[in-house]
Amino acid sequence: MRNFKWSQWIVLSFFILSACYLIIHSITQPFLGIDVDKQKEEWVIVNVENGSWADRHSVPVGGEIQTINGNKPGEHQSVAMFDEVEKAESFLVEYTGREILYENINQSSPLHWILYIILPVLFFIVILGISYLVHKRVPKRYSAEQLILFFLAVATGYLSNSGAVRDDLYSLFLNTSLFLISPVMLVHFLYNYFQELQIYWFSKKIIYFLYAFVLLVSFFESYFLITKQYPDYFNSVPGALLMILYIVLFFIIYRGLFIYKKSPVGPIFNYMAIGMTIAFFPYILLYLIPALTFGIKIISLEIGAVFLIALPITFMYLVTREQLIDINFVISRVRYYIILSVIPSLILTFAIGWLIPASLSVIDYIQNYLFIHGALIIFLSLKEVLDFRLQRYLFSARYSYQESMHRMAQDMKDQSNAVDLMKVMRDEVRNVLNVREIYIYSKHNDRDMYCVYDKIPQDIIDHFHEHLNDHSFDIGSIIETEKGFGVIVGFSLEKLTMMWCKGKKDYTTLNRDEKTYLQTISYNANIAIENMNLIEDLVKELRTLKNDQTQKYPTWLSRLLFTIAENQRKQLSIDLHDTVLQEQLYLYRRMDDLIGHRDDLTRSLHAELMMYKESLLDSIHLIRETCNELRPAFIEELGLVQSLKNLIHQYQLRSNFTVYFTNERFDAELDQERILAIFRIVQELLTNAMKHSDAKIVKLSLSNDGNQVMLLYSDNGKGMDYSVRRDLFSHIGLSGIEQRVNGLNGHLEIETAPGEGFKTIVTFPCTANKEVQV
Repeated sequence: MRNFKWSQWIVLSFFILSACYLIIHSITQPFLGIDVDKQKEEWVIVNVENGSWADRHSVPVGGEIQTINGNKPGEHQSVAMFDEVEKAESFLVEYTGREILYENINQSSPLHWILYIILPVLFFIVILGISYLVHKRVPKRYSAEQLILFFLAVATGYLSNSGAVRDDLYSLFLNTSLFLISPVMLVHFLYNYFQELQIYWFSKKIIYFLYAFVLLVSFFESYFLITKQYPDYFNSVPGALLMILYIVLFFIIYRGLFIYKKSPVGPIFNYMAIGMTIAFFPYILLYLIPALTFGIKIISLEIGAVFLIALPITFMYLVTREQLIDINFVISRVRYYIILSVIPSLILTFAIGWLIPASLSVIDYIQNYLFIHGALIIFLSLKEVLDFRLQRYLFSARYSYQESMHRMAQDMKDQSNAVDLMKVMRDEVRNVLNVREIYIYSKHNDRDMYCVYDKIPQDIIDHFHEHLNDHSFDIGSIIETEKGFGVIVGFSLEKLTMMWCKGKKDYTTLNRDEKTYLQTISYNANIAIENMNLIEDLVKELRTLKNDQTQKYPTWLSRLLFTIAENQRKQLSIDLHDTVLQEQLYLYRRMDDLIGHRDDLTRSLHAELMMYKESLLDSIHLIRETCNELRPAFIEELGLVQSLKNLIHQYQLRSNFTVYFTNERFDAELDQERILAIFRIVQELLTNAMKHSDAKIVKLSLSNDGNQVMLLYSDNGKGMDYSVRRDLFSHIGLSGIEQRVNGLNGHLEIETAPGEGFKTIVTFPCTANKEVQV
């Protein structure tokens, strides 16, 4: 909150204080909902709003208002200015010759609470949260501030509806001015937002012109409210101007959509157009236009205002997401559901009108139709989503061909050979098509040789001889005979693989959908089998690449394998550090706090906890050492020489030999691959010395001469029998060293004998050949 500017604090305080005033006023002042008209010097009730206090207390339409708060009706502010009775503590009505006194006006209906208080307050709170997120997460730019200001203006304007219907003057001013200025602020935001993307398609002068008009109308609105002389001719001016502003707003956004539809920013225009259409069109088409032209309202103002929630959702999504959903797909689906729902909605609307005894007006029919149509669109959209997510788990989806293929594709991933894959296919077909026995076999194309997965009856094999030998087949071919049907799963020059079914249990032939299903899964199975064969051939080929004499892989393969291994070591080190090590550190701190802050521990328990604490600390050090061995710490930052010195220091702490390391003649600049290779070779040599050599002295020398790097290692350990060369190189550590050197186009020499120590010389070029780079 400290990074707010003073001007932002002033604006935010204005909106929050205004919102608090509106909420308090809405709670303390019930909505009466009485419209009156002066007839022959008498104020007559001409309308009572549905759900209002007057409606719930049966205030009669046609009654004459005698007094309000003990005074004449014409002296009451809401009557004099707006021909409405609001903010009254009591009023007297004469109806059919008798007088009715209404007092104790202190309650609003639950519906009024929901529409005018709860929903607007929740909307305002959500807008505050969204505004804070935009301020916190979106990069600081002018368009983000403009968007926040627009959000707050819309939310406060929505909240002011509750005070406006009660004829509160401040609420009326906020309602008019904020709803007029909001479209202009939105146009201003669009200009700034796309200016940052270097996109221009309308002049900024339009914004200044619109601001001037809005400020002028807002000035007259405030003047009339302050002087409490609100002329009748001005009633329609704010609504007409708002209509003009909406026309300008939609013209700007849809013109931008038309110009940039096929550009990279086309989806952004799509989102904005749809979001604003959802937010404003219900209010414009069903409230504003009917009110201005015919004096009727298809939906109430509060219902139209509910759709404003689409605005913050749309723009919050745009400024926080880097990738957008496929809006064109969503539009096409909604358009399809709209068309699909038209006729059912009309039928249901007229059926309801026919079943209800009371006569319905045209407005009632339109409202019922809109509600039913919207409900059907939402239902169909939810059904599609639920079908996609749940159909696989429902019993009704058991015989769905599409779900079966999806299920089979999932099961194929777990198979490692063709036999198991064919069993998966057999079980799936038996489950979906409800067939009798299924047999899978392969037959040699030139000889009567069969390879069967399960035992096949002799009459079926004879049937194959009669009907299948003279046909030409391809993958997916379907053969139907009087004894069943089959589908070709594999076909080559040598053999044919088929899945044969003895027919369906209901003795019917295959229909078109079933044939398409069998062909599709046979194609999928064939592709999976071919991929398995290719992988198996690749593995065999890699095995043959290893030279039987030298036991060496090709250079490129050695480098690739060690690159993969190093990446795996790195990932394992990160996983250990971020999970196991952090958990151990957390337990160590908890135990340290427990020992340090608990005075009620006995001496024996304290000593035991200290022992566990030391064991835990040893475990932490061990994990850290393991992480460092898997991924040398700071090797890129420290360089090769310093990293080797650190490594040698670690080994000398846990071994009985002394290491003498020289590097005076080394000044080569090596790439990271060679640095890591030398580090791993030295690490492996020191590990072998510690585990096997019983050496007391180890000498290491690193030098370079021209384009060659030389690493010399020797120790005075027990050595080994060098005559058994293949056994020597079958040792996993020395074999790894050999393969690393081979991967760098280097050379490895080893001199050793029983009782004479161990010596090795590693040389390789300083730079890599481009032909063998990985």
